[in-house]
Amino acid sequence: MFKSKREELEYEIKRVFTDERVAYCRYQVYEENGLKVIAFVDSEGAKEKLLQFFNNFSSQVEARVTVLGNELPEKLQYGQVRTSVMDVRKDPRFRSERVRQLIFGEWVRVLEIGTDFSLIKDLNHGYIGYIRNQEMAFCSQARMHAICSKPLYKVGSRFALVNSLEDVNSSLWVPLGAYIYTEDLQEPVFESVNGNYEITEGHLSLAKNSQEVFEKNIRFFMGTPYLWGASTTFGTDCSGLVGRLYNLAGTIIPRDSDQQERSLQEISADERRFGDLIYFPGHVGMYLGADLMLHSNIYHGGVSVDNVFSPVEAYGRELLTKITSIRRVEGGVTFENDHR
Repeated sequence: MFKSKREELEYEIKRVFTDERVAYCRYQVYEENGLKVIAFVDSEGAKEKLLQFFNNFSSQVEARVTVLGNELPEKLQYGQVRTSVMDVRKDPRFRSERVRQLIFGEWVRVLEIGTDFSLIKDLNHGYIGYIRNQEMAFCSQARMHAICSKPLYKVGSRFALVNSLEDVNSSLWVPLGAYIYTEDLQEPVFESVNGNYEITEGHLSLAKNSQEVFEKNIRFFMGTPYLWGASTTFGTDCSGLVGRLYNLAGTIIPRDSDQQERSLQEISADERRFGDLIYFPGHVGMYLGADLMLHSNIYHGGVSVDNVFSPVEAYGRELLTKITSIRRVEGGVTFENDHR
């Protein structure tokens, strides 16, 4: 099957990390008194996994594996989103595909720094991609931990206005779910890596997973335009919508619908209840009860509600035939009196 041991090695390396969205590996194989490999990965765990693979493949392989980011200056190894939304792109160029979005206050680990774009790994989902340097405030791990030592609140209104106390150009509207760290919920001033801000419109809330809070946040999303790779009240795709709703409840689920479907607990259609996730090929929605599903979709152009279990319209009937599974987020929604 393989013309050489080198060809076999290059083929097998690609199988070590099956999901490049959350596992980065760049490598070069060359022959010099045997096979030699120089590789770059995104984490210590990935380094150990790759070295173990080389050891099992052949004792004749000489490998050097480097964890990206470790050699950067400490003050540049982490970052916090400083803009309302920050696009994460597949390649380091503006016209590259948006693979996901981060919002004000969220954190990343920096892997590589370029002139205009940097390679990052977000600390919620482990998603990897390129961001514009101007949209992020770089910092050390110690600085990040100092800010995160304060209680985390999230914007609990559809949008909130945060004004910079140092730079008028850094004042902005941030979406539902933006991260705010503060000791006092009543105190409008808070600290971020990019400086101090004051909330002048909107309000904050703690993460809660009650059905009542879910329903309130769902109302904020209604009518939000469909936007590929996004997850905010400015625009959202299907998996971004359900992921953000669970994030607001204090639960992190995988970013993309296929990742979610692989990792969450499957249930039968008869067991479905509010908050369960309904999967289709390349699509996901949230069950609301009464046979209704909330989802961000191209058909309606944004976030809408459709009947998928007793449909009367053609679109609902089509959805019903394409359901691949129904999944439940463990501890995802709490119910008063446990009425389900």
